[in-house]
Amino acid sequence: MTATISPLKVKNHLATAPTNAPIYATKIHNLAGEEITLADPKATRALVALMNQHAVIGGAACHWGGPAAFAEMMSALHSIMFSQGPNWFEKFNFVNDAGHAENGIYALRANLGFDGLTFESLRGFRSITSKLTGHGEAHLNPEGVFISNGPLGSGLPQAQGLALADKAIGNDRVTVCTISDGGCMEGEAREAMAAIPGLAQKGKMNPFVMIISDNNTKLGGRITEDSFDMKGSFLALREMGWDLVRVEEGHDLERVYQAIEENIAKAKSNELKPIALVIKTIKGYGVKSTEEAKSGGHGYPLGAYDEKLISFLDEIYTGETCPEEFKNWANEILSSKPAPKEASKSSAPSDKVQPGLANAMIKATKEGLPVFSVTSDLAGSTGVSGFHKEFPNHYVDIG
Repeated sequence: MTATISPLKVKNHLATAPTNAPIYATKIHNLAGEEITLADPKATRALVALMNQHAVIGGAACHWGGPAAFAEMMSALHSIMFSQGPNWFEKFNFVNDAGHAENGIYALRANLGFDGLTFESLRGFRSITSKLTGHGEAHLNPEGVFISNGPLGSGLPQAQGLALADKAIGNDRVTVCTISDGGCMEGEAREAMAAIPGLAQKGKMNPFVMIISDNNTKLGGRITEDSFDMKGSFLALREMGWDLVRVEEGHDLERVYQAIEENIAKAKSNELKPIALVIKTIKGYGVKSTEEAKSGGHGYPLGAYDEKLISFLDEIYTGETCPEEFKNWANEILSSKPAPKEASKSSAPSDKVQPGLANAMIKATKEGLPVFSVTSDLAGSTGVSGFHKEFPNHYVDIG
């Protein structure tokens, strides 16, 4: 298709590809059988555990389960993108819809030395002076984030727009969007899932690859148990016009790399057929307690200055020795724990508002009012979980 629109000359602020090898690396083979070096996903997980400590000490919430699930996918994808030369962003649009996995990207990129990030940079995660926010913010970190990933599900339609624009102006670029199965439940994501292959079949889209982390886990628990099974939704992608590919070994780095490598090439060879690469992952992978937890260790499972930090790192490196640098970092955190403060003598109640909401709903129901709760994976955050336990037939979790 001949370009009919001349784009405005707007500078892309994304940082160029790193030129050094990862600080902590591992070797695999690509499809051609060549040995290549990638960032070690175990290092990503360890760095997430450490940077999250600084965040919780500062009073900020953060995530473990998502980045632990995405670690192999992100290591493989970044290796492929950055292999395209310094201006990798001329060959790829990368959109991460899974904001809860963004700290894993920061950790990976510090290991790679992308955008001047260092391990020291990670210590400021979620602090007011850092550009490393809980979800990637393009306006705060334009060198590292092209599209902000606040509301889950919003990244996919934005990626759709990028691929549509690239086609209109004649750019030779592949759009890759990573998204979780929970994000796929969002209405705007489902609209994009229908629109992307429909527009591609009309020759209006550049090559498109959607990479889905299928871990059957959301904030409140297992998707299949709490709401509804996404298996049918993924199978329907084929009928919509996607080339549907499944990878069951989502934590086999070589298998994941080769699948992404193969399917990016396939998308480029036939832009009329976008790729939906569904990769089976385990939320909270690398630590047994979070792998088995109903929420997959969605939030960070350790408290500030938690003595379990050392054993947490050791478990991530099961079968290997955790790098001394990470152990020293953890010991530095633990040794800086301040002395306990004297208990407050205030008699003011300290209960949060959420239990009050649930108690009021329970009271109203017992008084005969027709109370019914509809939640989108926020029963714990809003406090209505207490009501759900008391009246299990008076609620629905819509995903």
